[in-house]
Amino acid sequence: PGARAEVAAAKVAAGEAAYAAARTALQLHGAIGYTDEYDLSLWIRKARALRGAWGSPSVCRARVLAS
Repeated sequence: PGARAEVAAAKVAAGEAAYAAARTALQLHGAIGYTDEYDLSLWIRKARALRGAWGSPSVCRARVLAS
């Protein structure tokens, strides 16, 4: 049970960090970040998708708190 909670905590931390970095980068670069010609749009889509993959942040937080 301890290892699952540690993995869930790591997933939440990494997912939130990537999503916050993507949001900050989008603010820095402005609307060009949404264009397909700029690599930031791909990075934003990946960060958003990976944040919810293998359990949402709320599910992972609940798993950490249950341990």
